[in-house]
Parts: sequence; C-alpha cells; structure tokens
Amino acid sequence: MAFNKQNERQGNLFYKPFKRVEVDKNSQFTQTVVYIHANPLKHQLVKDFTLYKWSSWQSVLSESPTRLLRNELLEWFGGKEFFIKSHTDLSQFYDTSDAAIEE
Repeated sequence: MAFNKQNERQGNLFYKPFKRVEVDKNSQFTQTVVYIHANPLKHQLVKDFTLYKWSSWQSVLSESPTRLLRNELLEWFGGKEFFIKSHTDLSQFYDTSDAAIEE
C-alpha cells in the first residue's frame, strides 16, 4: 500500500491484465480442458502434469465424490481412456523443458 501511495498507483504490484476468451467451439473446449491440466507443465512446476497436487486431473479420474461434472467431462472426451490419451498427446505442446525441446 505504501508503494502504491508513493507512486500514485493502485492494485497488486504483480498484476497482469486478465485475459478472457469465449469458448464457442467444441475443439476449443477440448483444448481448454487440456490446457488447464497441462498448465503446471508449461510453467515447469512439475515434469508430469498428472502429479500436480492442485489439479482437477486426479479428481476427474478417481471414483471419490466430487462437485466436478466428472461423467459429463469424460463423456465429452469419449471415455476415461480417450480423456487420458488426449491429454497425453496434447500436453506435449505445453512442455517447455529443455528435454522436450531437444526431442
């Protein structure tokens, strides 16, 4: 607050403009779901996005009670097997590690 007052500014110091995109195509929805799950990989928080602790990935694949629309999401991808395959195939585009770049 002191920095903002001194520099006559407002808001968070690390604020980046929020960007929204309307998802209006089926392929865009699919890609958005994969992007959400692969985002920790993109930012190199993990080497395997399926292990990221704060992801909905495990909830989607588990049998535990959840507020997620698990069945609807899995049906969208054509079942659990295709959900996993789609993520495995498409997540490679978000892997920015040196090992992925060398391949």
